[in-house]
Amino acid sequence: MTDGKKKHYHQGHDIKSLLINLATLFLFVLPFALYFDGESNGINYICVVAGSFVLAFLAPPVGMLRPHVYSDFQWNKPFPRRD
Repeated sequence: MTDGKKKHYHQGHDIKSLLINLATLFLFVLPFALYFDGESNGINYICVVAGSFVLAFLAPPVGMLRPHVYSDFQWNKPFPRRD
């Protein structure tokens, strides 16, 4: 058992990841909303889904270990090229 400090593990709970998850949830719920609501609010639902994806796309990749999650780890370096 080690007595060192426990290293913080990045869970992916930054704003961009949450926006992508929310937009994907809206995309999954869209067919059910269109089916059960009929044709009255269909274009509104589609605009909400499209807007959520635009917002997720435009959100900056902020947070711990961003923009590349694993590129800063010491063990994740490419092998040197052999000539």
